[in-house]
Amino acid sequence: MRKIIFLLPFLLFLACSNKTAEKTANSALGIHNQIYKALKNGYYDNADNYLLDLEAAFPGSIYIKEDLLMLFYAHLKNEDFQLAKFYLNQYEKRFATPQEIPWCEYQKIKIDFLSYQNSYTNEGKILNLIKECENYRLQYPNSDFLYEVNTIYMKALLTKKYLYAKIYKLYKKEGKIKAAQKYKTTLPKDSKPPVIPWYKKLFYW
Repeated sequence: MRKIIFLLPFLLFLACSNKTAEKTANSALGIHNQIYKALKNGYYDNADNYLLDLEAAFPGSIYIKEDLLMLFYAHLKNEDFQLAKFYLNQYEKRFATPQEIPWCEYQKIKIDFLSYQNSYTNEGKILNLIKECENYRLQYPNSDFLYEVNTIYMKALLTKKYLYAKIYKLYKKEGKIKAAQKYKTTLPKDSKPPVIPWYKKLFYW
């Protein structure tokens, strides 16, 4: 009996500690910490699901803003470009200040540039990237990220020229002279074509 009485405070302390830990784990902070740990360990799908839990249980949580950015950076680093852009869009729509908008728009251009990994293919995607850069230059002429956007813009224009040169050559080879004229272009002197791995060249003309 004396042993039980002696252990009783300790047992009550453990019970309270377990309840406190469980309560913390199910709190907004607890879910936020789960997202961080999941990303740190490379469990990106788990982190995505934890954010859904946070949104459902605590839609007004102060951690959602931080977690959206955290997921954006994590997926970008992991080259999950579609998800990275999704989380960036969510952040921009819901939390970005007017001063942050140029940064968000630059990041989206960078994502589209990084995701364009197959040079000499997908004319629509490279044309869209060029249009994005042109719109950015018009809307944010004093942006701190204008130099980076201009760099992407020039690379995209050069890629387009080499793509068009390839298409022009292909159409001429097939005797489609009228179609070829649409893609006739002049390559800049001393420029270098986009570098692609040798194994990808097997699938190009």
